[in-house]
Amino acid sequence: MTNTTRFCFALALAAATLATAGAQLSIPPPDPSATAGQKAIATYLAEDSVGDVQLGELGIRKARSAAVRAFARAMVRDHTRTAMAGIAAAQRLGADNTKLEPDSSTQVVLTRLARYSGAAFDREFVKTLADAHKSDITLIVEALVFTTDPGLRAALTDALAIDRKHLRMAIAAQT
Repeated sequence: MTNTTRFCFALALAAATLATAGAQLSIPPPDPSATAGQKAIATYLAEDSVGDVQLGELGIRKARSAAVRAFARAMVRDHTRTAMAGIAAAQRLGADNTKLEPDSSTQVVLTRLARYSGAAFDREFVKTLADAHKSDITLIVEALVFTTDPGLRAALTDALAIDRKHLRMAIAAQT
């Protein structure tokens, strides 16, 4: 059974359980305002950066290659800075739930990567983080289109430069 199939099955099971229990699912209406979007992107920047710090710490502990360890150290150093900038921007914009915690998907990635060791760890680590940084670059570029807050724009611009640098490091470490 694929992960997608398992997820769909679990979702259907949860929906059926809620329906039979008489529970109602309350989904809040969407808030497409610029302020809500900027709060969300600032929160994402902070949480994603904290996750990258934790992934970098794992890389420092487990990497065998000097290039992968250097990449992991850069992740910790640079994403600590972007996490602080993201939290500051989120708080300034009024987001009240931003904290120095990664999003839950980071724990899944940490658990998966922790299973590897040696050269296999190095390969999976840089492949995973190259893919993650590509995704983050796309999100940041899209966020910059609607972001009007100068502090958040500065944090995103800095994060974009860092993510591009990290992507280059990850690609170089793969060879």
